[in-house]
Amino acid sequence: MSELRPADVFAALRDARVDYVTVGGIAVVAHGVVRATIDVDIVPSPNAENRERLAAALGALGAQPAGAPGITITRELLARDANMRFDTDAGQVDVLSAKQYRRLYPDLRARALEVEVDGVPIVVASRNDLIRLKAATGRDRDLLDIGDLLALDEQ
Repeated sequence: MSELRPADVFAALRDARVDYVTVGGIAVVAHGVVRATIDVDIVPSPNAENRERLAAALGALGAQPAGAPGITITRELLARDANMRFDTDAGQVDVLSAKQYRRLYPDLRARALEVEVDGVPIVVASRNDLIRLKAATGRDRDLLDIGDLLALDEQ
């Protein structure tokens, strides 16, 4: 797996005009928490044209589905009711396309913020949306992120 270079991932998404919201570790960092992350997690707009643009961006990054190299990334693959992990030349990219994320997308996007990562503009989930998403997983890392996000209010 390649070393994570988030700016390269976000530049490819920008260049392909992909409509998305960043969640996960990158979004936590964008809100001011200091922590490492090993991937880029995005929730893409679920429309067919955007899936086509996302397939192109992933192609530009040399993406392969994790554990299933050789599968062509198409808008049909990206339309599946599933979260998918891709190994790219710029690191791991997780595309959250399961039904619950598709339903949430319009509200996530409406409340999202635009920030920069290494000079590249990105769209990140609002702090409150990020907390809600992380609370829904119940994973230890996500619960720690919630605590760190809430602690920012106390500083």
